[in-house]
Amino acid sequence: MTALDTPIERRTILKGFLIAGPTLAVAVRVGLGDGAEAFPTKSPEVPDVQDLTDILITTGTPTYYDLMIEIKPDNRVYLEVPRMEVGQGVKTSIGMLVADNLDVPLENMDITLSKAEQKRAAGQLTGGSHSVRSLWDPVRLICAQMRARLVTAASEKLGIPVTALRTEDGYVVATSGEKVAYGEISGAAATITPTAVPHVKNSSEFKIIGRGHHREDAARIVTGTMPYALDLPVKGALPTVVALAATHGASVVSIDDSAAKAIKGVIAVTHIPGMPEFLIPEAVAVTAETFGIAKKAKNALKIQWSAGPMDNLSDPQIDEVLNGIIDKVTAPDTEQMIDAKFRWPYVCHIPMEANDAVADVRPDSAEVWAGCKIPLTAHRNIATTLGMKVEQVTLHVVPSGGSFGRRLFHDPLIHAAQVSQRIGKPVKLTWLREEDIKHGRTRPVSIHHVRITAQNGDISSWEHRQACSEMDLRHGFGDIISQYITEYNNAGACQYVFLHTQKLPYKTGYTALTLKDKAWAKPTGAFRVVYSGQVGSINEILMDEMARKLGKDEVDFRMGLLDSDRHRAVLAKCAQEGQWGRKLPDGVAQGIAMHDEYKSIVAYLMEIDVRGKEPRMTRCTVAVDNGFCVNPTGTASSLLGQAMDGFAFVFRAGLHVDNGATRESNYHEYKWSRMFDSAPEMSCHILPNSNVLPGGIGELGIPAATGAAANAWARATGKQPRNFPINEYGA
Repeated sequence: MTALDTPIERRTILKGFLIAGPTLAVAVRVGLGDGAEAFPTKSPEVPDVQDLTDILITTGTPTYYDLMIEIKPDNRVYLEVPRMEVGQGVKTSIGMLVADNLDVPLENMDITLSKAEQKRAAGQLTGGSHSVRSLWDPVRLICAQMRARLVTAASEKLGIPVTALRTEDGYVVATSGEKVAYGEISGAAATITPTAVPHVKNSSEFKIIGRGHHREDAARIVTGTMPYALDLPVKGALPTVVALAATHGASVVSIDDSAAKAIKGVIAVTHIPGMPEFLIPEAVAVTAETFGIAKKAKNALKIQWSAGPMDNLSDPQIDEVLNGIIDKVTAPDTEQMIDAKFRWPYVCHIPMEANDAVADVRPDSAEVWAGCKIPLTAHRNIATTLGMKVEQVTLHVVPSGGSFGRRLFHDPLIHAAQVSQRIGKPVKLTWLREEDIKHGRTRPVSIHHVRITAQNGDISSWEHRQACSEMDLRHGFGDIISQYITEYNNAGACQYVFLHTQKLPYKTGYTALTLKDKAWAKPTGAFRVVYSGQVGSINEILMDEMARKLGKDEVDFRMGLLDSDRHRAVLAKCAQEGQWGRKLPDGVAQGIAMHDEYKSIVAYLMEIDVRGKEPRMTRCTVAVDNGFCVNPTGTASSLLGQAMDGFAFVFRAGLHVDNGATRESNYHEYKWSRMFDSAPEMSCHILPNSNVLPGGIGELGIPAATGAAANAWARATGKQPRNFPINEYGA
């Protein structure tokens, strides 16, 4: 019997309380007993003992049980998800958990997002692929309590013992067939003392969890009826765009707005300070009757900018600095050795919905609507910049069209609030695509020096030394303490995240993975899978190269170095389903790679065709073990989408810095994967549930997809990938 299948006992419920109201809406604090199954591991590395997921969950646990789940009189269930929906399907996954554990049809649920609430402390952070895992136990236990109250209320209404009642499809049903709808007894259940014993469902009872479901908002997205921030009907909100500095870190010297104000329909030109302590830039905002007029007026502004601190820096000088600070490799030269240097460029997040926010600031209150993955930090910073108390500010979290880490920061929210306060009117503010590519947060540029040695056909040492532009983590991790720590010791936070995420799932002898970084004015931020997108991808590239150097098959070599049955099963499944080693034409080759993070393991097998003008992905096979898989459809969709990201990192994506300014401005210059790049054959294979808890999926696949794409290209061309994107540098 696993922890999942163990019924809850009364002693495990430490405290329960009801939110006042006429219907049943429960929030509880509970403690769970032991019983979670440990994953098989090799000699533990730091992330094996405590990874970033563990830290986020431990920190936020006290507030995870503060969930709003309400049964309405019409028998519909209202759920507020205290996370951010950015396309990863978290509303659907958490909705599935509630529906199954509460015994209601998924289609009977109305799901929205919680507004920013400071009482949640670290419990309202979306990131680190921990949302479903963190709410797995809270939802199950809260729903168990709610069912016990509903059964007790139905027992009193029908005059039937609780032992003769069960819950099903939104009803309490008697053995005789008599039933009562949840909505009829919700009010009574909210105040009753339950006599039924709360029971946490075991895995055999699940009817929704573990079966594939499309996203609850999919139809609205594909029909264009899904409301995003700029679609919200905030009365009187005026279109607003911003002009940002010519080079990174520059400030406004003077503004000539005469030509802009002469354009019919322009309402205001506003100089706003941003929030320099959070690298939210100073800006000049243009408010107009339409976005088209606002953009035209922005282009008519004549702004004199100061010199910026990076004006004498371009890519070569940045690389020189990073090469000067990187840790030295220490392993001696041997015949069986690989010594390699890599470079990854700055990479932009480019979510399809540009960064935006709606703000309505009054003299003594403010409301802001935006997609925000760390709303508590944003909430406090909005209040600070407006000179208000946090209680005077309401931040509504709304779904967004993508993030990939970009919406961990809240630049447009601050700008929107500042403009609204200064002009005394509500605004709909957006950073145009050009502003976000040129001035938005990016994945840091990084240099890597890796030395691997082998003896008698086995790896004896693995040193991976990384130097990169400092990643900005000043947003903290959802709570005020971590925000203050990262604000004043951002470099320490970077080391902390690196330490708790980076590892190798192989037996590699002496192993050292280290980070050095350098702060510059160009704003950075976490990109999907944080440091592993560079480090993990390189490790998999070199695992392939060492296999070939030793004359071994790349899959067999990995199998011999893995000491976990979970890892071996994932790799074997991927190789089998992808037909590893099948005969292919010259110029077409397979590449394989795997990654372990967020308590999940994934492997990708890609086939890349290099015979055309540019490499193309022709086939992609994914295998994954993500513990207990809640929504197989969502898991597969996410991992296949990440294949496109991995392809872009290898072949297309990269920003350049020229004399302190980002060169690229829009999609015609900044390349990403296109429909043409999507493989005609793509499949995802989910291994049987290996654990009682779900693992993370939202970022997991990036390193393996990137590594597989690079490895396939290397096998097809005979070249060694070192400088990315390959389409620009060739190797």
